[in-house]
Amino acid sequence: MHSSLRTSDEEAWKTALESVFDVDGYLKWLAANTTIQNWDTYGRMTHNYYLYNDPADGLIKWIPWDNNEAFEEGKMGGALSFEFSEISDDSWPLIGYIHNTAEYETMFKLHIVDFIEGVFETSKVQNDYATWQAIIQESVEAETADYSFLNSISDFTSAISTLDAHVVSRVASAGDYAY
Repeated sequence: MHSSLRTSDEEAWKTALESVFDVDGYLKWLAANTTIQNWDTYGRMTHNYYLYNDPADGLIKWIPWDNNEAFEEGKMGGALSFEFSEISDDSWPLIGYIHNTAEYETMFKLHIVDFIEGVFETSKVQNDYATWQAIIQESVEAETADYSFLNSISDFTSAISTLDAHVVSRVASAGDYAY
């Protein structure tokens, strides 16, 4: 990652990096994570991920965890922007160095497009939300104050509306950046 080849011979640096790190897998995660918004993540926090040396191919794999702060702008400086303008190469080299490499930025954009045209396509996600709402609606209505943070059923339906609006907004922002 920190090899001087990064600035003197970018192709050699990429070859060396890709020989030990699953760059493409990492960029897929970064595209999805940035699109959905997650403020409690690498780029804001120095935790919530593992690196795994996969014996199947000898590559280090990025494994995220603790994604409970996703789908919101968030705290601690908010979620990351697609341009990573708030990222310092020195502070967050895995984002900064990779994103500042033209080929990797192109791959990142392609993964964003795949994500917003696939699993995060607006109508698909909103249909999923509606399905999940229907599945749990009765249980939500039966919640009592000592077991729930909901003050009323309208809190629940409002949260679904917020999620619906979020996916519309994030797909539009992602598309503005990636297309």
